Amino acid sequence: MKRNKSTKGHLKRTLKNFISNQNKTKTNFAIFLTSIFVIFYTFSFLNFINFKGFSSFAPQSQADINIVSQNFNPTEQLQTDTSNSADRNNGTTNADNPQYNKLENQYEKENENTKITNTSTCVSVGEIWNDTTKQFKKNELLQLIKYASNKTITIDNISAIKNLTINANTMRSYNSSKDIIVTLGGLQWTVTYLSQDKKGNSVLTLWLANSTQLSGKNVYSNNGSPTTTPIVTTFNSNATTKWNSGFSPYDTPTSAYPDNLYGTSYMRAVVLNNGGTYTISTGGGSFATIDKTKMSNSIFSKFTIQTDDETAIADYIVTPVDVSWQEHQSYKELKVNPSYPYDLPNDGWETGQSNGNYYTKSGVGNYNYSNKDKYSTWKDDLLWLPSLTETGWRDGDRIGLWWTSTNQRSNTGDYSWLRSGIDCTPCGANHADTLYPAGNNYTDQVVSNYFSVRPALHLNLDTAVESTKNIWGYKQFVSENLNYLLKYLIGTNTTATNASLLSSLNSLIGSETLNSSQIVNNANKITDKIFFNKNNEFVIRLGVLKWYGTYLSKSDNNIILTMYLANSEQLQNRKKSNNARYNTLGSASWNSGSSPYSNGSTIISNNYGNSNIRNLFSTASTTTNTASVFYPYLKTTTNITAIGDFIVAPKDLNTQDAQNLQKTQSAKSTLGFRYNLPNESFSTLINYSNTYKNLSLSASTTNYTSWQNDKLWL
Repeated sequence: MKRNKSTKGHLKRTLKNFISNQNKTKTNFAIFLTSIFVIFYTFSFLNFINFKGFSSFAPQSQADINIVSQNFNPTEQLQTDTSNSADRNNGTTNADNPQYNKLENQYEKENENTKITNTSTCVSVGEIWNDTTKQFKKNELLQLIKYASNKTITIDNISAIKNLTINANTMRSYNSSKDIIVTLGGLQWTVTYLSQDKKGNSVLTLWLANSTQLSGKNVYSNNGSPTTTPIVTTFNSNATTKWNSGFSPYDTPTSAYPDNLYGTSYMRAVVLNNGGTYTISTGGGSFATIDKTKMSNSIFSKFTIQTDDETAIADYIVTPVDVSWQEHQSYKELKVNPSYPYDLPNDGWETGQSNGNYYTKSGVGNYNYSNKDKYSTWKDDLLWLPSLTETGWRDGDRIGLWWTSTNQRSNTGDYSWLRSGIDCTPCGANHADTLYPAGNNYTDQVVSNYFSVRPALHLNLDTAVESTKNIWGYKQFVSENLNYLLKYLIGTNTTATNASLLSSLNSLIGSETLNSSQIVNNANKITDKIFFNKNNEFVIRLGVLKWYGTYLSKSDNNIILTMYLANSEQLQNRKKSNNARYNTLGSASWNSGSSPYSNGSTIISNNYGNSNIRNLFSTASTTTNTASVFYPYLKTTTNITAIGDFIVAPKDLNTQDAQNLQKTQSAKSTLGFRYNLPNESFSTLINYSNTYKNLSLSASTTNYTSWQNDKLWL
């Protein structure tokens, strides 16, 4: 008989600590959770369903009935977390730099005087990112989608906007001829384009609304001349900066690295905080490389430094490599300027383009850079300068791909840099395009001059929406989503406090348990399907991973939920360790690939307690594998601010009759097998001679029972 295996772990939490966290962050939450909240977690490398157990939430005060996570004060001070998950590229943390934390905590306050408030030209959406819970705000996000798509959707039907391509002009037709302004990370952005990435996610392209809001914000600077070690400084009133690193550029398109090659520009690597290599002399004669670890205090760091636990805005941004319309982009085909029938360098990141599409200047050469080294480097950037082909430059017949308005293109105070190169015959490889301050024209400028910076980004709406369903925020559970989860487990659409729902769940379980079938049946009674995926499966988002709720039981008067990893594919490209990542299937070897002993006479190869796979997520790995995707579920803190603080190990789980189901588990009595199975139980009390065929693997085997201390387990 073929048997499926799963990895499981148990989680425990006291909800009065949850309330304590709310007080520490100075939210409007009163003390409302006083009893114990316990959740069992389950992990699997396989993608089938196997179900078991649950959790108990402490009561709320009556005053907190209608308070949800989105109502946190946006100007409140956040807790400093020196144990933030490391940047997935270099192992650094945002919390390592107090200046970064200051920027993170003062989004609204710092930008108060630069907000666009002219309601005659735009409709606006407030801050869509909750920096307390480190996830997007549901109501604001849905309003943004409504403005951009003219569709009223709920959080569970993001598919309603799939396959839509909508430019800014069409968006204006939905909103009384007004542009859309949204606040993200404390900065205001104008919405320019709705499309899909290559993975099928809905993507909303945002362009910084104006550069003046960057005034006084931290940025890395070359202090006016090329340098290998930029220093942190602040933007001036118009946020002007050089496009290159300050050397004297020449019109030499045939050089290995032309001076207006965006892929090696100081702008993309340093100013926009993407990191990487940039030129510091004419024609790429010499280079410098900026490391992201030096740039955590840039105003743009919140959009460019990613995390492994998805607690940064950058984790929800799509790079141009996954956007088809940025791979191939043609100024000529769109006829952005019919008098210049050529494509522009830097517009599309596609390599190997034909020379015939680009201008050739007599005695100088062809301006097709697409075969040059590092031409497409910017395709992996999270922030980038838009192209003239995207923005256009005049209303009516010069619309560009996005079909922006004059108001969107305008930037009171100074010209705005674009990434596009030459588009006029007197200019050359030492020029890049800029938009007029009034937004009604464009011109070329020498790349060593100072002009304003207005980057753009692609927001992944699918993952942003998904983040709003997470029951775990930043250092705390999300009260509103816990409320939803309780309703699903009970099977009620009734509005009630967490305390009331918890009491109902306690009564529902009584002295019995609820299995997976009963849990799913209850969940199906809920009208709001936010916890159902596209396959109509009931899943719970906890941390960065999705889980099935499989079993509800009680232990020491606490309600317990056992959870099982919904599928292993979600582990793709997440970290196993510092130097390794999971493949597309999220697979791992049970025993590191060594040849197993079949007789067990020397080494018992299928002893789970000694297995390699257990080490990937056992309690022991908390000190040796902090980079692992599972570390947040294992980590514990003294102030109860980590998921791991709420996980219960198998040895600590007691049912209402004082027996631990994992301690006395029997395949013989439960499944009708002829014998019990090794590794299923960690009890030392079973009569092995009567229940096991092979006596060599038993509770007396070295480390056989050690997994009873693990928080995650197969």
